[in-house]
Amino acid sequence: MRMALQFLLTIGMAINAAGASTSCSPLPGADQIWARAGLHWVFIGEYHGSNETPAAFHDLVCDALAHGKHVTVALERTTDEQAAIDKVITSRDPDAAKESLLRLHGWKEVMDGRASEAMLRLLLSLRELHSHHHDLKVVAFDAPYIGGAGEREKAMAEALLALRPTMPNDLVLILTGNLHAMQATKRGYDLAAMYLPRQEILSLEVTDRGGETWSQSLEDGCGPQKGGAEDKDVNRPRGIFLDPSLAPFGKVDGILSLGVPLTPSAPAAGEPSTIPACRTKFLSQHQIPEQK
Repeated sequence: MRMALQFLLTIGMAINAAGASTSCSPLPGADQIWARAGLHWVFIGEYHGSNETPAAFHDLVCDALAHGKHVTVALERTTDEQAAIDKVITSRDPDAAKESLLRLHGWKEVMDGRASEAMLRLLLSLRELHSHHHDLKVVAFDAPYIGGAGEREKAMAEALLALRPTMPNDLVLILTGNLHAMQATKRGYDLAAMYLPRQEILSLEVTDRGGETWSQSLEDGCGPQKGGAEDKDVNRPRGIFLDPSLAPFGKVDGILSLGVPLTPSAPAAGEPSTIPACRTKFLSQHQIPEQK
């Protein structure tokens, strides 16, 4: 009887895993990550504001779970959003949880691409994965700009270190701006990835075939702008390549090639920003009626 029960439980787990992976597209080359002994932190460094990178990151999370990893997802959201993120992932009323999240300052007012529709879709897709993998955690690890950029990098690293994995199959998959994922000093200060145990981390820079992201700059305001890290090989396919020399810039362990051009993802909250000209420009370019 006990053996029969164990067999049924195993079958049930397999069915659940299959159901959770039906909307996933495995990333070629990801098996190189899962096979690395002692690896616990994986940085995916992006240009914020595209549709493609959050979707690829979801596929990476899904693939890790399919390979039996115990995953914590760390997102570059401020830590004061954690309660709202928890509700999005676990609440029985996802619509209400989503509305509460979008009312927060970081979603209504921050126009640098981190509060995009694609990032909201990522959170909702992680909610779906969590329904099949109850030990999946989603954590905000960003810190406010109190004390300067260098202090922020250190605070981000401390938040990640607080998630320190304890078992061989534990992984922290980190989606962040590509600067924070680099392993050499930039702009005169150490970056977040540099504070973590070097032998336990892997940093990948997201590359693309050109295109636009939703971003913010002093020169152009905010909205769709040419951006990203264009791949050195315009014909490189989608996948993970563990070769530091392939990165367009910065010291990392390799690249996550999207294999496609980037497309911009607008702010998820759909509210006017603190920089009205930015929002007006975006709405006019995309023929979206201004919300009153």
